[in-house]
Amino acid sequence: MNRNTMMSGVMPVKYVGLDIGTTSICGVVYDVGHGELSSVVIETNRAGQGGGYPWERVQDPEVIWRQAETVIRQLLQKHPDIGGIGVTGQMHGILYLDELGRAVSPLYTWQDQRGTERLHHGTYAERLSELTGYTLATGYGLVTHFYNRMNHLIPPSACCICTISDYIVMKLAGNQDPLIDPTHAAGIGCYSAEKQDFDSEALERAGIKRSWLPSVRASGTKAGSSGGVPVYVSLGDNQASFLGSVKDIHHSVLLNIGTGGQLSIYDLHEGRTVPEGMEARPFPGGGRLLVGSSLCGGKAYALLEQFFRKVISSYTGEPVSAGQVYAWMERAASEASSSSSNNLTVNTQFLGTRQDPGQRGQIGNISVDNFFPGPLIDGFNRGMVEELHAYFERLPGVIRHSVNSLVGAGNAIRNNERLRDEAARRFGLRMHVSQYAEEGAVGAALSAAVGLGEIESFELAGQRLR
Repeated sequence: MNRNTMMSGVMPVKYVGLDIGTTSICGVVYDVGHGELSSVVIETNRAGQGGGYPWERVQDPEVIWRQAETVIRQLLQKHPDIGGIGVTGQMHGILYLDELGRAVSPLYTWQDQRGTERLHHGTYAERLSELTGYTLATGYGLVTHFYNRMNHLIPPSACCICTISDYIVMKLAGNQDPLIDPTHAAGIGCYSAEKQDFDSEALERAGIKRSWLPSVRASGTKAGSSGGVPVYVSLGDNQASFLGSVKDIHHSVLLNIGTGGQLSIYDLHEGRTVPEGMEARPFPGGGRLLVGSSLCGGKAYALLEQFFRKVISSYTGEPVSAGQVYAWMERAASEASSSSSNNLTVNTQFLGTRQDPGQRGQIGNISVDNFFPGPLIDGFNRGMVEELHAYFERLPGVIRHSVNSLVGAGNAIRNNERLRDEAARRFGLRMHVSQYAEEGAVGAALSAAVGLGEIESFELAGQRLR
């Protein structure tokens, strides 16, 4: 509790939530008493760096830290009565720290593809999965670390790895050692829910020492303070978005379509078999999220927009904005949806899948009646939804039949009415779009409120959403 609250004796109701995204850094002040945003600050993530290899996706952690610090400072100056700071951010990616907690490498993001490089008779990701017994995909922190270790790319002064949001929490709290919660630990890889820690034996089989990984703390644990305001361990962005979007975690399915795409549903019974192709991710406070991911997600629609924009500019010789093209695409798709001949199909796996990175998208069932822009656009919308709905179909009936609410989040869902309509049609449920576009940051703020004790549990956090 901060010093202003301690003097007044009143429990705070406002919390800062910080979301370190791949393309933006967002900070909010969320009033949990009234269920509303008091402030929002969003900056474009300017930390992108050119990689030395075609498969490398890296960012500068110090640029991210300076931007995050600026966002936090702006929010605290405007709202001095803050009860705590919660942080979330892009999962899976890692950076290296030295013994003083200084970043000595770039951030290798979740989009990094070094794990797909060949090693003997498979890929690095496949080999690490074989050695550890855990299913790991390229982009996972331990796959990145395994590749770097095998190819002598670890900085000489490095002694541990952590996620970017764990690094930001460490810096805010003035610590030298990072902490990690189960949601991020599972995102790095080789986290055992049974042991509530990284699996040391599995790591040893791969030649990785447990000491290279942060200490695990329960979600909502206080990591330290920043200017007298408590700072809590970071939460994975998938779990934070779920917290910031879903009021009733027991009867809802969340579709989050932005840069990527995810279907997430809460499962209290951790002993159930995980459906093929899906992940079981720890949920803060207990239980798990069953998650099916589409790597392309909303980027598929952006890819189509870029195609049309280039065609228009090439033909007219005049530049056209993305906003103009998107508006035209929605009109064209709406007109096409009423046509009985609109049966063109699109597989939107243009970036592959976690299980098969080499998979590529397809456009099929082309005829003389449907090879037009409108049906193609509508086909992309159906394809994005269908890829995620396929995961829903794999869930046990007892989980599917418990769902009575479809919640939508992410910029693609928010900005594309036809995509929302298609999702509602395919799932047979009315879609409720989360009130705030900053779902991850709101979820981070709610996690801080749980950590301080203002909200009784993570299970009840959704009741503070309007």
